[in-house]
Amino acid sequence: MQRALIKLLAGMLVLTALPVSAQLTGHNQTLVLPLSTALTGHEMARVVTSSGRAADCLAPVAVTRIDGEMRSVSALGFLIEPGIHTLNGKATLDTTYCPLSEANPVINSAADLEVDFEPGGTYHIGYFHASANTEEWKLVVWHIEKSP
Repeated sequence: MQRALIKLLAGMLVLTALPVSAQLTGHNQTLVLPLSTALTGHEMARVVTSSGRAADCLAPVAVTRIDGEMRSVSALGFLIEPGIHTLNGKATLDTTYCPLSEANPVINSAADLEVDFEPGGTYHIGYFHASANTEEWKLVVWHIEKSP
């Protein structure tokens, strides 16, 4: 029991040291936190990726890349430091309302979405796939909630 606790604490220390070592090696990695973090939303921007609107051809997105770096974040969403950032990831399409066209069944990778995140704002990100031309499909911010 005591050994397991020591291993757990050592693992936590290693995890907390990672951001420091990234800065020391010259890599400035964007600060990203889970939505459940105790920080108030006024210091960070909230990114919601889990909700889409199938009837409007907006699919949820699992973000896998932030500022060009592979990242592992919650599929529900996350908090991100304010500023201009690029996002990309994988979408789960519901083709009930927006079926694939037989004329163009190939889906290419979407370009990165660049957003200027403001502190306290909530940004709903989705994959817009309404066009019959799949080359026009793209990541979008489909709703922004500003803090008062």
